[in-house]
Amino acid sequence: MSHSPSENYPLDQFDYKLLDTGAFQKLEQLGPHRFIRPAPQAIWPKSLPPDEWEKAEGEYKYFKGKETGGEWKFFTQLPKDGWKIQFRHLVFKIQPTGFGHIGIFPEQALNWLWIMDQLKQLNGTKIQVLNVFGYTGASTIAAASGGAHVTHIDASKASVTWAKNNLELSGLGDKPVRWIVDDAMKYMLREHRRGKKYDAIIMDPPSFGRGPGGEVWNIENKLSEFMEACQNILSDSPAFLLFTTHSPGFSALTLENMLRTYLPPCKTGTFETGEMFIPDTSTGLNLPNGFFVRWVASRHGQ
Repeated sequence: MSHSPSENYPLDQFDYKLLDTGAFQKLEQLGPHRFIRPAPQAIWPKSLPPDEWEKAEGEYKYFKGKETGGEWKFFTQLPKDGWKIQFRHLVFKIQPTGFGHIGIFPEQALNWLWIMDQLKQLNGTKIQVLNVFGYTGASTIAAASGGAHVTHIDASKASVTWAKNNLELSGLGDKPVRWIVDDAMKYMLREHRRGKKYDAIIMDPPSFGRGPGGEVWNIENKLSEFMEACQNILSDSPAFLLFTTHSPGFSALTLENMLRTYLPPCKTGTFETGEMFIPDTSTGLNLPNGFFVRWVASRHGQ
């Protein structure tokens, strides 16, 4: 298993910083605002003194029995409609949500760079990219900025609207992106019946979720069916695949095994697997946050 060193993480090109971790919490800087959120994997002690943590403008805590899992407590007045942060040439709206999210998953930053790099290496070849469970669209925007034709699908209308807004904020509103609010499985099965094929698939399935029609997604029970659906709409000569998860009980090798088992075109090419992480700027530690597998087709000259 390969592990990307934290010095490759684009700290100098990102308006997000993980300031400290420890005691099952993380202290984050998002543009001008600072927050505390849970980090169950941070079992070590905090590094920064208490007065640095006390500068936080809000804290999210889990509460047993709470439908959203927890709730925010804010100590200052925040912008009602959120605010913007930048990652290289991409711009994202940040806004705390009831589930403790902020609008991006910073551990995906190296994957956004990887997507852009893959498209750069295709030298302007127009490819069809499917981003499944696309959330607020960071991977979609990365792919669109690299010249891909992107189909973005998510069951949440609010998330898709947020993703559209991020594309506009990034100055990429004229890029060829299709926005789909639908249950992922139902949409992929329809695409198969229509004979639609994609040259690249980006997938970040949640542990649990519901579609717009109440469809229940449980990763343990649905992942094999999902991979079969991917196989049916993957082109015979795909360019790349990115598969990530934050689900407990999974690993990078599990994800790689699923690709190797269900996606025959991926028997050749290059696999890269590892942990997603965010570097803690105060200690040099890396906060683990899920797993990835990347696959790239063999290209001429490689």
